[in-house]
Amino acid sequence: MRLTGLRPENPVAMMAAYGALRLLPEARLRWATGAPELDWSGDSILALAAQFPQRRAAPEVTELDDPREKGIGGDAGFIRLAAAIPHEWLSAYAAQTADGIQGTGLIAYAGNHKFVAAARGVMDALAACDVADKVREALIGPWRYEDSHVAFGWDATARQDSAVMPQAPNPKTKPCVLGANWLAWESLPLWQMVDGETVGVTRASKVTTKTWRYPTCAEWLSWDGLKALVLSVGAMSERDRRALGVCLWETAIVGRSEGGEFGTARTVSDVQRRGVSRVEQVPDVLIV
Repeated sequence: MRLTGLRPENPVAMMAAYGALRLLPEARLRWATGAPELDWSGDSILALAAQFPQRRAAPEVTELDDPREKGIGGDAGFIRLAAAIPHEWLSAYAAQTADGIQGTGLIAYAGNHKFVAAARGVMDALAACDVADKVREALIGPWRYEDSHVAFGWDATARQDSAVMPQAPNPKTKPCVLGANWLAWESLPLWQMVDGETVGVTRASKVTTKTWRYPTCAEWLSWDGLKALVLSVGAMSERDRRALGVCLWETAIVGRSEGGEFGTARTVSDVQRRGVSRVEQVPDVLIV
């Protein structure tokens, strides 16, 4: 099944593909062309929609609002959560460091934004819709952007000119694709925190912006194979990546007064070949 709604240069689309893979037992995924292909024996759209009520009630969604120091409540809160939610989720949310609890580098928004509470909000909004239709929109397309909700900032195409959007602009909500954001959320166990840092995320400096690197692969991968790739791709040479059909993408996480948002990703080899700095990678549509 070709997932024609998902493009690798949009971080939320890549994450949605990987979230769908995680939720479908014994499924395989490859990214041999512009859109990924999913190999699974059943009706993947109906199967994903059927899992939604259970996922909405999962402890990793209901037991906390935000994984940063203030939201977790320090080491004591981290220990409490370790007994309440699966390890693969807690270790993707936050890490204990000498400087205190560090939240995942995939949190794009600052201020009053609460990362897990935002996921609940996405799921609550999705629950009021035809879930199968929203999952089909996410996986097959076209993305209609008929939903307005503050999600995660992972969608590089969400900040479009308001003149082309189907609804009036609202500073408190943003156009989004609910099904894509839910499935992207389900990929979080891939992005573990190692030594206090989220895999693939680099911190900002005075001359570079915060970035995130993630892989796609032209060969069929199971969920376990994908986990191994995500953890190891940073140590691969470009030659090894080509031999294994792996493409490494880099997206900028652009800071703003209201928080940060992910930009359109480019392949790392393209960025290096053209000599584009990380700050310059931000597409024009994201510049205000």
